[in-house]
Amino acid sequence: MLARRASLDPAERETWSRLIEERLAELDVWQDAALVHTYVGAVQGEVATRGIVERALREGKTVVCPRVRWKPRGLDSFAIRSLDDLVESSRGLWEPDPARATLVDDAELDLVLVPGIAFDRRGWRIGFGAGLYDRFLAGAAAPRVALAFSLQILDSLPVEPHDEPVDWIVTEGETIACRAIREQSEREAIR
Repeated sequence: MLARRASLDPAERETWSRLIEERLAELDVWQDAALVHTYVGAVQGEVATRGIVERALREGKTVVCPRVRWKPRGLDSFAIRSLDDLVESSRGLWEPDPARATLVDDAELDLVLVPGIAFDRRGWRIGFGAGLYDRFLAGAAAPRVALAFSLQILDSLPVEPHDEPVDWIVTEGETIACRAIREQSEREAIR
């Protein structure tokens, strides 16, 4: 999946990222959110989010970005005022500079934008295997929206007990209501 995603033409990836941004902006959870948590892409061909960050700031939203903590393993959330508050980490991630950004309690978040390598329509995801987002999402009550290209959507994925699903997936071609699909599947399983 990483190879497929990385093989996208950069111009196509940029166009699709803009389409995803437009679809995201149509969601009620976006429009209602005051504090938006987002990764800043694009690492290894993931959906670019710099335009989303700029849109959120223009709309008066507070933008919160993750900073990786390796011991103990997790994500810390920092509010930024602009993309200038980000620095490139040794692993190539764009993260908030703690000297310029403000630590935020994850309980205050209104929306979390989630990266991933592969997703299914029920909202299950495969990340890079470090468990950072699963740990983070387990402690964040905000709605979760995954940003992905349609080629990243698979029929099903293996699910482990620690996995945390997303509520929606926004691609360049559709918005998938994952939570509703999961709930429907659960109702059908009971019958």
